[in-house]
Amino acid sequence: MKTSIYNIFFRGLTLVSKFIFIIFLGKYSIDETNLGVFGLLSTSIAFLIYIIGFDFYVFNTREIIASKINLVEKIKNQLVFHLSTYLIIIPISLLIVFNLNFIPIRYLWLFLALLISEHLGQELYRLFTTLEKSKIANIMLFIRSGLWIWVVIFDFFILKNQIDLYRYIVIWALFSYLSFLLFFILTIKSIGITKIKYSTPDWKWILSGLKTASVFFIGSLSFQVIQLSDRFMIDFFYGKKLVGIYTAYAQFTNAIDVFTFSAITMVAYPNLLSSFNDKKNYAIIKNKFSKNLLIASITLIALTSIIGPYIFKFLDKKAFLDELPTFYILLTSAFILIMSNVYHYDLYVKKKDKTILKIALLGMVINIILNLFLIPKYNIFGASIATLISFIIIFVLKFYNSKKILTK
Repeated sequence: MKTSIYNIFFRGLTLVSKFIFIIFLGKYSIDETNLGVFGLLSTSIAFLIYIIGFDFYVFNTREIIASKINLVEKIKNQLVFHLSTYLIIIPISLLIVFNLNFIPIRYLWLFLALLISEHLGQELYRLFTTLEKSKIANIMLFIRSGLWIWVVIFDFFILKNQIDLYRYIVIWALFSYLSFLLFFILTIKSIGITKIKYSTPDWKWILSGLKTASVFFIGSLSFQVIQLSDRFMIDFFYGKKLVGIYTAYAQFTNAIDVFTFSAITMVAYPNLLSSFNDKKNYAIIKNKFSKNLLIASITLIALTSIIGPYIFKFLDKKAFLDELPTFYILLTSAFILIMSNVYHYDLYVKKKDKTILKIALLGMVINIILNLFLIPKYNIFGASIATLISFIIIFVLKFYNSKKILTK
């Protein structure tokens, strides 16, 4: 229980820090461009982390939980896999992101450095969580993703330096590498590595992991496309100012999603898994999970819908208030997404991975098509409508398949 409180505290602190940075950047930048550039840079890194990672951790987590024998070899083999994805994915991604001018070329080396440190930091976070050291994992997450923001605030308000997004990204990169270095040292101590020696990669094990992870990867990637790809389309058709507004709105909905996941879904999932063979108990836990999500999401969305406009007014930029319908559509989308988790995890516990995968792929395809039609005509409002429709379809399909399995 104590560990759970620590985890929620540090994850919450990280989330609040990100939220403050978005408000700070929106308030004190000349216009919405800085928010747009930061939104595209952070979105690109988040998206590429998924591609490079390939959800390989899903396979290795299962292997480590099954047996901690040869733990070092398992970690080394996973690292070899990621080095391979670096060599393939990074050159292609840099060409796309910078050649199409989504991100200014001056950020190239910073982008590359952050992509590597953020990915390795994420993998180490997952490893420590698997090794039941989630308290350390969440402290490291805060150092990597939250602490640097307070240095930025100090730089602006106390040192009185001019606002400079490039300098802020440098500070982010420094803290990202600090977190990685601390994580690396703790990893060596935790698993008892006394010396590092070369060994031939176990390609059979790696290929087995690739096959297992591919199903999860396609599902995760589909979801990331729905959540993140619209920013690139908005930038392509309208530029970075509208991306900045959309990024600020999305920060609110993401905060609600992350909070409900950390506080409710992460707690409910193990209970669903352990009680599955007891149908009566499983139904009770599932209903409680659904009720908790419903109460939490409605409460948070109601509060956000009231507080949000006052925050946007504080930013003192008219465009944030002009586009408020988009904000409310995104909040509705967040509610649909959160409630779909009840049926998502129900299907997952029942090992209906292929059903989940098909639904995710369909949702992604529909979202891309809708974005291509709606964004050119209705700008960020069109993007929010595309997201809402995609999540409604995903919710209905998960609900239907969950009930369909139940009646068999």
